[in-house]
Amino acid sequence: MLRRNTLLAAAAVALTATVPAIVHAKDAWPVKTITLVQPYSPGGTSDMLARIIALELEKRINANVIVDSKAGANGNIATAYVSRAKPDGSTFLVGSSSPVVISPTLYKSVPYDPRKDLTPITTIAKAPFLLVTGATSGINSMDDLLKQIKADKVNFGSAGAGSPQHMIVEMFQMQAKVKSPHIPYKGSAPLVMAVMSNEVQYAIDNPVPLKPQIDAGKIKALAITSKHASPKFPGVKSLHELGFTNFEVEPWYGMIGSKNMPKDLAERMNRYVQDILAQDHVKQKISDLGAEAYGMSNAEFTKLIDSDINKWGAAVKASGATSD
Repeated sequence: MLRRNTLLAAAAVALTATVPAIVHAKDAWPVKTITLVQPYSPGGTSDMLARIIALELEKRINANVIVDSKAGANGNIATAYVSRAKPDGSTFLVGSSSPVVISPTLYKSVPYDPRKDLTPITTIAKAPFLLVTGATSGINSMDDLLKQIKADKVNFGSAGAGSPQHMIVEMFQMQAKVKSPHIPYKGSAPLVMAVMSNEVQYAIDNPVPLKPQIDAGKIKALAITSKHASPKFPGVKSLHELGFTNFEVEPWYGMIGSKNMPKDLAERMNRYVQDILAQDHVKQKISDLGAEAYGMSNAEFTKLIDSDINKWGAAVKASGATSD
């Protein structure tokens, strides 16, 4: 009897080994490869967000999803590329708001009309930026910084002329009624190095490249651009809390399709990304970048883009900033 039971058990194990694991079917998609174009150098926030979305999309759609970096001209090159792509669901932009809502006013001309040549899919994340200075700058507070600016002893850096980093400083200076020279760099990496070396005395940038240097004591955070302080940066007050009433800027990152993308494809992709952003592990990954998962419908995103073109465009004009 024992031998018979043993044989039956062995047979059951063998049968189980030959049965494939249950695999959830992936949804069909009209193309075999989806390219998420991100408009900056690899390793930045846009790149990381694109890779998070790419990994999760492949779990849901029967297509390979790759990330392609097309850096240059403050994101305008990648945005123009996506605007001209076939509207077949093969190409999407994943990046910051800058080339969509700032560039059209900042540059004399861009090779796309963000209201006509792009198909909004959804926002992905939003992030407050940090106003920082180098550990050796001798600036330890906003009061110190303002005194130095008024004494014409400092300059500020940005990740590029017309970048969100540039324009947020311009908005801060307008409200503070001060002005300091601007030194643009080609991205956040050289900007952060310039802040650490005191080549520039202050800057505003997103948390991803700053946090490791803040944790290492090489950079000091003086303020945050959200309306209220963030638990991610204990002890750092918001500009609003420091007396810059109602100052609140949290640039968004989003997904955008090419011109004339069919409505059903745009809405399907929106649903996939919204589902991705609702997952706890995805929320945590985005939080680890210093950002917050932030999705909305296609229609809501279209309205946000339209509103932000007006808002940021007004800031560009008021500041007198140019792309030069």
